[in-house]
Amino acid sequence: MRKIAAAVCLLIMLSFGTNPCAEDKIDDVRVVIDVSGSMKKTDPSNLRVPALKLLNGLIPNGSKAGVWTFGRYVNMTVKWGTVNDQWRKLADLGVEEVHSNALFTNIERALARASKGWEKADAKMQRHLILLTDGQVDISKDATKNARSRELILDKSVKNLSKNGVRIHAIALSKDADEVLLKRLALETSGSFEIAETATDLQKIFFKMFERAVQPDTVMLQDNQFTIDSKIKEMTLLIFRLPGSKPTRLFPPRKSVMSARKPGSSVWRSDQGYDLITVKKPTKGVWTIETDIDPDSRVMVVTDLKLDVSGLPVYVTPNETLKLSAALFNKGKQISKNSFLRFVDFKLLHQMADSEKLELPLKHSKVRKEKGQYQYSFEQGLTEGEHSILVSADSRTFSRSKRIDLSVQWPVKVEVKTDGEPGNYALSISAREEYLKPESLQAVAVLEAPDKSNRAMILEKNNTVWRGEIATTEDGMYQAMIKIEAETQAGEKIEYDLGGFSMIGVYRQPQTTEAAQESPVDQPEAEIEQIPEESGSDWMMTSIIIGVANLVLVLIGVGVMLVMRRKSVPAEVSLE
Repeated sequence: MRKIAAAVCLLIMLSFGTNPCAEDKIDDVRVVIDVSGSMKKTDPSNLRVPALKLLNGLIPNGSKAGVWTFGRYVNMTVKWGTVNDQWRKLADLGVEEVHSNALFTNIERALARASKGWEKADAKMQRHLILLTDGQVDISKDATKNARSRELILDKSVKNLSKNGVRIHAIALSKDADEVLLKRLALETSGSFEIAETATDLQKIFFKMFERAVQPDTVMLQDNQFTIDSKIKEMTLLIFRLPGSKPTRLFPPRKSVMSARKPGSSVWRSDQGYDLITVKKPTKGVWTIETDIDPDSRVMVVTDLKLDVSGLPVYVTPNETLKLSAALFNKGKQISKNSFLRFVDFKLLHQMADSEKLELPLKHSKVRKEKGQYQYSFEQGLTEGEHSILVSADSRTFSRSKRIDLSVQWPVKVEVKTDGEPGNYALSISAREEYLKPESLQAVAVLEAPDKSNRAMILEKNNTVWRGEIATTEDGMYQAMIKIEAETQAGEKIEYDLGGFSMIGVYRQPQTTEAAQESPVDQPEAEIEQIPEESGSDWMMTSIIIGVANLVLVLIGVGVMLVMRRKSVPAEVSLE
């Protein structure tokens, strides 16, 4: 009866809704790819090609899209146009031309050429520019010209793009890439930034960029199964296969098995490590996937019944209070009828990297104008790091879900490293240049001991980095409590209490000003030869004997001389 009631309510809501929301905007996705010679090292297998083919398959029909490559010059590799089957075929052929032979890295010109036609804002369009590079701004052998080009990007290009509603999603494919520049492009356009440690990461990063840009509706995928309802017009499965897994097979309800070799009514795009499967008018019921799938796999759907999640930006600071709001929409109108919503379970799962998922309560707002919205507030903020938020709405006759990835960080970088002996630490505080002007940073710190006593730390500024040394004397947890002041890149003055940064203390015996004296009782006994009392008379006797012996020797010597003298006198007389 519960399922029947939910189905009836859903049919009612198809005709009635409240709080009309804006029409869905048309996505305009432009991809800009670095083809400079350094890519031979950072992407030796040219994995940009399968990653771009994945993106080509993901962009929804009816969207606008194009691909540009750049080195010294900028070329339109895939012609910008409306995405359909014909465009995808041309796009697959076009991306095969991606190479690593160009000279220089002219990011300024690439942004200008790829954004042609975006000179004015357009409320009907949702504009996204995906930029992939492994290097710095490099337009000349003259470093001054390179620096000037970089300044123009930050002072002019990015401001114009932001004003015209363009979001930049930047990818650094090397540690040598200008991370500060790329992240500022993302931050100042409300876009996003990712670092690809290796070229093999590109597929997942391109998908993450797509998901942030287009925000597709998805259904829950659990234990290799998912449920399709009657309101889903089309579904697209992105299956990241684990290494060594067998070829993917798809089991629809009450129909023949689908595979890349026998697709049936489905369309398959398979490449290194993934399958992209599209099914129009999918059969209602439970579907099963047979292969070893990666947790980043998704089931994306095209439907009039959508789940909207708001209130979570891509980048936040740990002290920000975030208020997440989730609501269901049908044909652009928010559903607020209790007769329908009481059959829907709204859930929120929060996960940090390498940690377990935490289920949090989503509660129906009691504010009249927020009727139909299910909310949760992160009152205490979030800890620094990468976070994933998964919101789902499940009525047992349908399910919708959305995943939001966000990065939580302070606009400064704090490092606490061991320094020599255990219990000694070196503290450094530096501005993240994409947020702050480094020379404006001011910092103070207080060290809190395990017994909660405090003492001010001595910090010294070296160039733009504040440094201090910490020597712990007690076992237990120490905290460096840090506050900073600075000026943002936009010229705004900010103050932050960063809270505590932990370190483990080591007990040391207190030092005194004078050398410690050991008690005679504690001193080890020295093996000293004892001199008997009668030894004084022995030494007297020895001295007398030595004196007499010396006298005897002197007398003998004198006697010998006299004898020799007597013998010599007669000899002399007889000769005369």
